[in-house]
Amino acid sequence: MMFRMNLIVSVFALLGYCATAQDRFLTLTGTVTDAHTGQGIPFASIYLRTGTSGTATNTVGEFVFKYRDANVTDTLLVSSIGYRPYRQPLQAIGKDIAIALEPAAVTLAGVTVTARTGLEILKEAVEKIPQNYDTTAVQYTAFYRENVWLDDFELTQAEAVLDIYRPFKAGKDLNEQIRLVKGRKKKMDYGREAQLYYWMNGTSNGARGSLSEDLVKYCRAKYSPLNPENYRYYNYTHTETIREGDRDLLVLDVTPRRKARKGYLRMRLFLDDATLAIVKYNFALTEAGIRRVSRKDKGLLFAIMSAVVHVSTEYHTFQYTVSYSNQNNKWYLNRVTRHWEILVDSKKRNWTDRLWRADMDLVMTDLRTDNVQPFTEGDIAGSQAPMHTMIASEYDAAFWENYNVLKTEDTAVQSAAPWPATDTIAVASARAASNRQNSFSRADTLRGKLTPLRTNYDVTFYHLDVAIDLDKRSVQGRSLIRFSARQPIARMQVDLYANMAIDSIVFRHQALRYSREFNAIFIDYPETIPVGTEAEVTIYYNGVPKTPDRSIPMDGGVLWDKDSLGNMWAQVVCQGSGASLWWPNKDHQSDEPDSMKIWITVPAPYTEISNGRLQRTTPLPGNRMRYEWYVSYPINNYNVTFNIGQYAHFEDRYISDDTLTLDYYVMSYNLERGRQIFKQVHLMLKTFEKNFGKYPFKRDGFTLVESLYPMEHQSGVCIGKITPQSSTGTNRLLWHESAHEWWGNALTAKDIADMWIHEGFATYAEILVIEDRFGTEHVQEALDDQMNAVMGNEPVIGVYDVNHIHYDIGDMYSKGSLLLHTFRSVLHNDTLWVNLLRAIQQKFRYQTLTTDDLVAFINDRTRTDYTYLFDQYLRYTNLPKLAVVLKQKEEYLEVTYAWQADVKNFRMPVRVTTAPEKMGFIYPTTRPKTMVLKNMSVEEFDVDTDNFYIDVHVE
Repeated sequence: MMFRMNLIVSVFALLGYCATAQDRFLTLTGTVTDAHTGQGIPFASIYLRTGTSGTATNTVGEFVFKYRDANVTDTLLVSSIGYRPYRQPLQAIGKDIAIALEPAAVTLAGVTVTARTGLEILKEAVEKIPQNYDTTAVQYTAFYRENVWLDDFELTQAEAVLDIYRPFKAGKDLNEQIRLVKGRKKKMDYGREAQLYYWMNGTSNGARGSLSEDLVKYCRAKYSPLNPENYRYYNYTHTETIREGDRDLLVLDVTPRRKARKGYLRMRLFLDDATLAIVKYNFALTEAGIRRVSRKDKGLLFAIMSAVVHVSTEYHTFQYTVSYSNQNNKWYLNRVTRHWEILVDSKKRNWTDRLWRADMDLVMTDLRTDNVQPFTEGDIAGSQAPMHTMIASEYDAAFWENYNVLKTEDTAVQSAAPWPATDTIAVASARAASNRQNSFSRADTLRGKLTPLRTNYDVTFYHLDVAIDLDKRSVQGRSLIRFSARQPIARMQVDLYANMAIDSIVFRHQALRYSREFNAIFIDYPETIPVGTEAEVTIYYNGVPKTPDRSIPMDGGVLWDKDSLGNMWAQVVCQGSGASLWWPNKDHQSDEPDSMKIWITVPAPYTEISNGRLQRTTPLPGNRMRYEWYVSYPINNYNVTFNIGQYAHFEDRYISDDTLTLDYYVMSYNLERGRQIFKQVHLMLKTFEKNFGKYPFKRDGFTLVESLYPMEHQSGVCIGKITPQSSTGTNRLLWHESAHEWWGNALTAKDIADMWIHEGFATYAEILVIEDRFGTEHVQEALDDQMNAVMGNEPVIGVYDVNHIHYDIGDMYSKGSLLLHTFRSVLHNDTLWVNLLRAIQQKFRYQTLTTDDLVAFINDRTRTDYTYLFDQYLRYTNLPKLAVVLKQKEEYLEVTYAWQADVKNFRMPVRVTTAPEKMGFIYPTTRPKTMVLKNMSVEEFDVDTDNFYIDVHVE
C-alpha cells in the first residue's frame, strides 16, 4: 500500500506531475522571521494550499519559491512548529515578501504534566517509541539537496531523488539503504585552487549522514541525550505547552549540566501531549560538542588534508532539525535539515575567518509500507563519498519540472564493483562461501589442514617459469618444487585449482603418477624418499586461472582490465583463495621457501613486475620478453604475483644506517602523480624502522607498484590505482600495504585464521605514521574511524584448519588495531611498547607463527600474563564491559565497578576520572569494587573510552 504524504518538496514538485512545454514558472523571494524577536526562522515550510510545489527557508529565514503560473490563484501557506501558520492569496503578494510569524499560543503546564519532570516525560516518550512509530521496514522516496559555499563562492550545488529502504531496527551502525534514482549537479570552475576546493566540497555522503540524525530510531546512539546512559549529563526541562493545529505540544529543553564532561548537545523537543510522540526536535552543538566534532567528525583525512592544502579550520556552528509526519496514527520520518559553519584561515592565501558553510536538506515525498524489501543493487548508503560525486549528470534547468516519480530500470546507479568486470569464465558464481554460517567441506580441510601428506616435507625453493597469454588470459609453464623430506615420503600433497590442467609431473626425469581431489594433487613416488633427502619435483601445467567472484568475500583471482589509454593491464591477487589458483605449490601459509625464482614471459611491449629483484630480461621468439626475478628471502605463496602493463619506472634511495634501493612502477601517464605520491616513502620508512626495526628485505629492495588492486606482495607492494584524489603526500593505503612488509611478510600467520596478526598490526602502523607526522591529537581521529568500522559479527580469529577467509574480515583490521592500542594503553609505557614491537620482529622474522605463539612471547617479555586480554578481544565478539554504579553522597561520589566479560577472571586495568579533571588507573576484576571520590559529581565521572576500546554501562 502506498501512502501519499502531505510533505513539502524543496524548490519544485516531485510528485508525479510531468510539466508540459507550455508551463511557465514564477519566482517569489522573501524572509520568514519571528514577529517578536525579528530573528529569521530556519527551515520554515512554504507551500501552496492546493498545489504540490514547496520550499523551505534557509538557516537565516530566507527563501526562493518557484511555482507554476497556473497556480497564481492558489494560497501561500507558511508554517513552522511553535508558530501560528501564515496564509495569504498569491495574487495579494508581490515578488518579494517579508513574513513575520507569531509564536503559537502558550498554555501553562497543566495537571497532566505538573506531576512529571522533564526527564520523566522524556523517559516515557522513549518507552512509547514502539507504540508511536512504525517499527516495521518502510521505503521512502526522498528529495535531497546540498549546497556548500566559501563566503559567496559556491563550491557545490547538487540535488537528487532517492529511494530509501529503512528498517526501524536500531543497531550500532546505520542500516538504511539508499538508491540514487536521479540527480543533477552544477558544474563548477575551481581554477588554480582546484585541489583546495575539491577537498572543501568533499562532504561525506550527506544523505546517509542525515538519516543518522534520526534520534528516535537511534535513541541509543552513543552520545544521544535520549540514551539513558547520558541522562546524567543533561537537564531536561518542560518549558511550555503550545498549540499546533489540533494538537497540544509539550516543549522540552535539553541543556548540559554545568560540569558534564559529555554534554555535547542543546536540544528542543516537541512532543504530542496525547501520545508523547516526538514530532520534531532541533539541536545544536555545545562548545564541548564542537570540540568533539572537530576531532571526530572531521576525521583523520580532514586533518591530513588541512595540512596538505595549507589551511586551518575551526568549527563554528552546527544546527539540525528533524521532523516527523503522522500517517494512520503512526509517525514517520519527514524531514532532516543540517547546517554547519567552519571558519577557515590560510596564511598562504592571506585568509582569516573565511566562512565555509553547508546546507543539506532531506525531504521524504512518498512512503511505502507494504511488502517492502531490501534493495538488491544500487545501494550507496555504505559509501562515504560526497553525494555530488555519485551524480553523473550535470546541471539541467528542466530536471525537476520534467521529473516523473515513476522510475525506469535504467535510472538506478549500480554499486561500485570491488573487482573489475571480466568476461572470463566464472567458476564460482553459484558457489556459497565456506564459513561459520555455511559450514565447511572436505575441500576446505584439504586446503587448510596440515595433514601428514603435507607435513612430511618442507619446501626450500620454488622456480616458477610461466608465459602469460593476454588474449587468451591463460597461463602455461612449470613449477619446480625443491623440498626436504621430514618423514619418509611415498606420497605427498601439493595444490592446484581443479580448473587448471596438469600436463605432467616429473621427478628425476621420470613422469609420476598422481591423482586429484578438489584442488589437491596427490603425487605418488616410485620409491620412498628417505628422511633428510633434498629432492625436486616439477609440475608442468596450463589453464585459464579463475577470476574473482564478487559475491564471495576475499575471493581472489587474476584481474584483467585496461588502463586509461586502452592497453591491457593484469594483476593476480590471491590471498585467501590461495596461490594454487594460478600455480602449483604447497598452498599453506605455514611453509615458505627460503628463496624463489619467478620467470614471467609476456608480449614485448609490456612490462612485468613480480617480487624480489629483477635479475635480467631475456628476449624470446614471437616478440616476447621474459622477466626473471629472484627472491632471496623466505616468501609466502600468496605474496607471489605478477603485474603486467605499460609501466614507467623510476628509482630512489633510502639511507638510514645503510642504503635501501627504492623502485617505483606507475602507468606512464601517472608519472608525475607517482613522483608526488612517493615523496612520503622516506618518512614512512623512518617511522616503521623506528618502531619495528630495519626493513626486512634489504637485498631485494623495496618496490611500490601502481596496480589494479592494492595488495602487500612482498618486496613488490601494490598500492592500487593512482587517482587525482590519492595523489597526495598522505596516502594511508600506501602506509598500510607497506607496513605488511613487517607484519605479514617478514613474519606470517601459520594459519589464515590468525590473519589479524597481519591486518591488525598493519592498520595500527597507520596510527604510528599519523602520530609521527601529524601529532598525537590526530591519532584519536584515526582511532574513532576504526571504532566506527568495527562490526562485531564474528570473532577476530577465524576457524583453524579450513582456510577460513571467505567472510567479512573487517574486524581483523579495525578491532585488531584497537586491541593493540588498548594494550599499549594498558602498558602505559611507550618505551616498553616500542621495544616489544621490535622484539616481536626480531623473534619471529622470516618465520610463521600463531596467536598463541605471539601472546606467549608477549607474556614472557612483559613478565605479565595478558592471555585474558587477547582472548577476550580476539576470540569473542563482545567487548569487555565496565559496569559502573554511581551514588552521590553530598560532596562525595561513591563508584562501584566491575568487569563483565566472556573470559573468566578478566582483569584489565583502565583509566577513569579519579578527581576533578584528572584521570587515573583503576584495577577492576569481575568482582565489584568500590571507591569514594571527594569533590566529585556524577556528571564529572568518565571512563577513558578514547584509549581503551571497551563498553561502559553507568547507572
